[in-house]
Amino acid sequence: MTITPGLYRITTRLRPDTPIGVDPLILSAIKPVVVAIPRFSPEGTTWRVLEEDGQLYLLLVHTANTRSEENKVYAYYSEPGERWKIDDSPGPGEYSTVSRDNMFWYLPRAADLTQVELMTMCFNHEEGYDFNFERLVE
Repeated sequence: MTITPGLYRITTRLRPDTPIGVDPLILSAIKPVVVAIPRFSPEGTTWRVLEEDGQLYLLLVHTANTRSEENKVYAYYSEPGERWKIDDSPGPGEYSTVSRDNMFWYLPRAADLTQVELMTMCFNHEEGYDFNFERLVE
């Protein structure tokens, strides 16, 4: 599957039945991108992918732009987002998400509320780098 602009649910190979997103109940203009828990609303785990510059994408969750800060991924309201590259990973339907400075989205473990981090890719490709983008009907 090729990533095209639209709505997606993003999960990880570590825990394919649970999406990542933001907690819509946190009343802050900056929210961490984390492994969702059941009380998250669907809006908190619905991602909008917008294409920019060919292979670079803006990733929005709950109408907030994502970008990195201190090697972690956050969603920012009313602020510009980072452009990410989405690359195919080893498994079918799996992707890695990469920043302009070649830092990859990485989930160190699949426990509830674990925040998505940014890491350099290691030689032995770990499951924590692989994310599934499931297309949703708009």
